[in-house]
Amino acid sequence: MKKKVLSLVLAGATILSMTGGVFAAEAEKEEVTLTGFVMQSVTGESGIWEGWGAQKLYDDLKIKLELDPTGNEVETKLQQYLVAGELPDIIGLKGLDQATLAMEADMLLPLNEYADQLPNLFENEHYANAIKYSQDFTSCDTGNLYIMPTAIGPTSYNSFNWVPLLQWDAYKAVGMPDVTTLEDYLDVVEKMVEYKPTTELGEKVYGFSLFSDWDSVSALEISTLSFMYGIDTEYVSPLMETNVITKETSSLLADDSFYKRALKFYFEANQRGLLDPDSMSQTYADVDAKFSAGRVMFSWFSWLTGSYNSQNQNNAEKVDGLASVVADDMKLYNAPAQTIGRNWYFAISKDCENVDAALEFLNWLYDPEICAYLSNGPQGVTWDYDENGEPYIINWDIVDNKTELLMPEEIGGGAFQDGVYAFNTLGPQAATVTESGYTLSYRYWPTTISRNPSLMKQEVNEMMGGVNALAEYLYANDMVADSTQAVNMITPATDDLEITVTQIGEIVKKYSWQMVYAADEAEFEELWSTMTEQAKALGLDQVTEYYTAEWEKALELVKEYE
Repeated sequence: MKKKVLSLVLAGATILSMTGGVFAAEAEKEEVTLTGFVMQSVTGESGIWEGWGAQKLYDDLKIKLELDPTGNEVETKLQQYLVAGELPDIIGLKGLDQATLAMEADMLLPLNEYADQLPNLFENEHYANAIKYSQDFTSCDTGNLYIMPTAIGPTSYNSFNWVPLLQWDAYKAVGMPDVTTLEDYLDVVEKMVEYKPTTELGEKVYGFSLFSDWDSVSALEISTLSFMYGIDTEYVSPLMETNVITKETSSLLADDSFYKRALKFYFEANQRGLLDPDSMSQTYADVDAKFSAGRVMFSWFSWLTGSYNSQNQNNAEKVDGLASVVADDMKLYNAPAQTIGRNWYFAISKDCENVDAALEFLNWLYDPEICAYLSNGPQGVTWDYDENGEPYIINWDIVDNKTELLMPEEIGGGAFQDGVYAFNTLGPQAATVTESGYTLSYRYWPTTISRNPSLMKQEVNEMMGGVNALAEYLYANDMVADSTQAVNMITPATDDLEITVTQIGEIVKKYSWQMVYAADEAEFEELWSTMTEQAKALGLDQVTEYYTAEWEKALELVKEYE
């Protein structure tokens, strides 16, 4: 009897081994290529996504992602897709207004109808509020989930986007003068340029250098100074100034607006010969190159340093770089906890030919483990756990030199940034605490925060009173403007009003740059009057009225989500 049972088991095993091979062959996934257009990406590259992140996608799902280039004019490119009636399979949408265009054209897949294939979205409590809000308020009143938000979760500590930076060596050389207000940077920078009029290669150094290729409705690199005073000029509307401290909003073109103050600031810089004359015409890439060469004294983004910092901040002979020097009257904008995510989304085209593969990809992209992998690289290659069970970076050379092709070929090669770069932002915020008890991104691990600071950072921290991080100094001195999720709860304007905004924007951009380069203060004021008069004639008051009402609604609605 035992022999009979054994023979049956063996026979069964033989059958399974024979048929198992057939089943495996049948079940083996076929390679699929999906197309993608990610508006929020900062790359103009196109073609098949490559590198270690792409290799992980292929190993997991046997999917390749063919990306259309983004670069400049992404809104125009999206409109071209919509007019043609055909979107790429995977779409990254930058802004609710752009997402609304795609929804109104009925070109997006209702993801809620495929919830069983998207467990990483619909079974993750971390995403629940974002999904609910999107279905209730950003679905064109359909109740569907067409657009899945990104950057969902807590705000990152010490992660300020808008921070005034000065070239550290020159600032020290002129005596590290106090900076009380925005306008004080003019005097300080003027002295710094006198100290260093040219680089070691003989290239002219400017106090300030701007670019215009990111302009949409205003001169963006000018209006963005407002965030250093807790004033949003982007999320509610680029034609509005929304003070997240007082919760008041008003027109960008009001006579007492911060925008006018910012324009006057750069006008004064030009009058003193401190402003790069190419500012009106050059691109971000041009300015980035000038920062890398040490040709610009002042930066307004915490990350806008080119390669100057990496080249100089640990040079013991001459410690240099672009360092935070915050004016006493500033309150730096701190992004809100993104309980509903930010207004950047991922979606799937309704006409996607391989919906199953697209759903697999989206589910993969919102998997917290995958997001951690793309953010930090593979365990054992870029990071590992120490003897105390804390994660730490084991290869800072790869991480610090994020654009260099230093990742091992056996995992796909490429540069460290190739994990996230193609998408710009992922589902969870980088500061989201995972099941490990540590943040999703290495940037906020205790071992990273306590990592030996650069020589420049040590000196800057000492200047700020011996702190360990900029945030520590700012919070201690009441210099932070904590924002509210309400800035992301504004209903997009109607098509007609959006046309009005665009038309006003053309006027604002044109006259703003003319004001910066005005011959004198009289011409500056005359151009301001002309600009505001023309904007009013086009419907500025209606725009202001609309966004003022929407802001009041958002302040009420946000109470359910904060």
